[in-house]
Amino acid sequence: MLGNFHPVIVHLPIGFLLLAILFQWIGRRPSYAHLRLSVPVILVLGMISALLACVTGLAISGSADYPEELLGWHQWMGIGTTLLSLGMFWAVQRKEAKMTNLFSVLLLAGVTVTGHLGGSLTHGEDFLSFEKEVAKPTLGPITDIQSAHAYNDLVQPIFEARCVSCHGSGKQKGKLRLDQPDYILKGGEDGVIVKAGDADNSELIKRLLLPGDAKKHMPPIREAQLTDTEISFLHWWIQSGLGFKQLVKDLHQTEADKAVLLALQEQSQQTGDDAETAGKGKSSESGKLNATGKSAASRAGVKPVFTLAASIPSEGVKAADSALVDRLKANGVVVLPVNASSNYLSLNFVTVNKQVPDSILNLLAGIREQLIWLKLDEMELTKAGYAAIGKLDNLTRLQITRGNLSDETISALSGLKNLQWLNIAGSNVSPDGYRQLSGLSNLKQLFLYKGGLTNNDWSALQQLFPKVQIDTGNYRLPLLPGDTSLVK
Repeated sequence: MLGNFHPVIVHLPIGFLLLAILFQWIGRRPSYAHLRLSVPVILVLGMISALLACVTGLAISGSADYPEELLGWHQWMGIGTTLLSLGMFWAVQRKEAKMTNLFSVLLLAGVTVTGHLGGSLTHGEDFLSFEKEVAKPTLGPITDIQSAHAYNDLVQPIFEARCVSCHGSGKQKGKLRLDQPDYILKGGEDGVIVKAGDADNSELIKRLLLPGDAKKHMPPIREAQLTDTEISFLHWWIQSGLGFKQLVKDLHQTEADKAVLLALQEQSQQTGDDAETAGKGKSSESGKLNATGKSAASRAGVKPVFTLAASIPSEGVKAADSALVDRLKANGVVVLPVNASSNYLSLNFVTVNKQVPDSILNLLAGIREQLIWLKLDEMELTKAGYAAIGKLDNLTRLQITRGNLSDETISALSGLKNLQWLNIAGSNVSPDGYRQLSGLSNLKQLFLYKGGLTNNDWSALQQLFPKVQIDTGNYRLPLLPGDTSLVK
C-alpha cells in the first residue's frame, strides 16, 4: 500500500532540489542575492521528500515487476541523490562556496539520472527517443501456412514481438511468462491463461479483447498491439487444443478457421507501404476480419478499411453553386474542397450555433451532388433536420457526435447508401436503433464509443454489422470463429 504513493511523492524532490540549485546559482548575482536565503529551507524540503521517495520506492519495488538491473540502478541513484542533497545542505550552511558548487553540480546530475532511470522503468528504456517508432513485425513471410509449425513458426513469434518484453525471462508482469510452452500452460498470479478447447473463456483472449483503456487490456495501449488477424489466430490455436508440437494442417480447422489462417499468411507477406503503416502502430486505427477472413486493419500494421482518398468518387462533378456556398459560409459553415483538384466538398458546422436551424440544413440539398463529407459535432438537430441530412445520398463520411441523435431520428440516416464512414459516438441510441442502419451496404467503419453500450451490446452489434470495423474506443472486436460468446 505504501508503495502506491511513490509515483506522487517522487516528483516532490525533483521540484524542490532543482529549485534549490536554481536559486543557489542565480543568487550569485547581487540583484538576486535574496533568493539564496531560501535555499536551506528548500533543501530541507527536498531531503525529506527524497527520503520519502526512497522509502515508498523500496516498498513498490517488492510488489512490481521491473527489470532487476535497471531497478537496482534507479534505487541506488535515488539513495545517492538523497545523500547529495544532505551534502549540499551542509555546504550551504557552512558557507563553503566551492563545496556548495560541487554538490550542486553532482546533485543536478543525480536528479537527472535518477529521473531518467525512473522514466525508463515506467515508460520503457526508449521513452525519450525522437526516432520514428516502428512496430517490429511478428512473422516472417509465410508461403504455405498449412505446412508451418503452429507454435514455433506462428505463436512464438507473435508472443516474442508483442508480449515477451513484459512476460519473458527478464521481466514477468503478473508473474506470467510467455516465452516457453511450460510457462504458458502454467499461467500467472491470476491462474491459467489458456484453456485448451475453450478459447472464449481463456484469460489471454479476454485480455486481448478488452477495451484499450481498460486496466487489464493487453498489451498496454502505449505498446504495439496485436492485429485482429493475430488475435483470431490465437483464438483458433487455443480452441484447436493448444498444439505445441503439431503443424497447422494437423490441427482441426473449420472453413472460418482456414480463412483466418489465410489472412495471417497474407499479413506475413506484406511489404512496402504496409511496413510504413506498421510503423504507426500505436496511433493507427485497428481493424477486424471481414466476412471472407481478409485482414482489414489494425494498429499493428494492416491497412485500414477506410481511407479518405478512397472515399472521394472517381467520377467528376460540376462546381457547386457559388451563391449557395457563400450563404452557407455567411451562416458560419466551414466549406472546403476535399482536395485541390476536386469539386467535391467537405462541410463542418464547428462555428455554427449548437441548435442548427432547419433552414440552414435545407440549404445542403442544393449542393447534394458535391457534398461528400459532413461534420456536425454536439449539435441539437430537429427531426426535420435529420431528415434533411438523410437526403444527402452522396455522403461518404458523416460525423455527428455527442448530439441528440436517438432511436427515433437515426432512421433518417438509413438512406445514405454511399456512406463508408460514420461517427456517431456519444449518441443516445440503443442496439435496436442501430439496427436501422444495417442496410448501409458500403459502410466500412462505425464509431460508437461513449454511448453507454454494454459488452452484450457490442457482441450483438458485431453480429449485426459483420463486415464493418466497429470502434468502441481504442478497441476492436474481431470476428472470431464461432463468435457468439460474451467476454466478461
